[in-house]
Amino acid sequence: MRNLFILLALIGVAGIVLGILTVVHGGPGQAGPASFAYEHSGGPGSMLAGVMLLATSLYLRAVWQGRD
Repeated sequence: MRNLFILLALIGVAGIVLGILTVVHGGPGQAGPASFAYEHSGGPGSMLAGVMLLATSLYLRAVWQGRD
């Protein structure tokens, strides 16, 4: 089960990283690409999902500590 918790944590971290990259990546603007686009392609959604996965895996790992 520890491997599952580690996998969930890695997927969560990947979601956070992809969300940050999506937010930082500039969207199209009138005079070229914009430098910062918070609402471009759902960046905050993947960051929140990543944080939830990471928190869930850490919680499950803490609860499961004595069962292995």
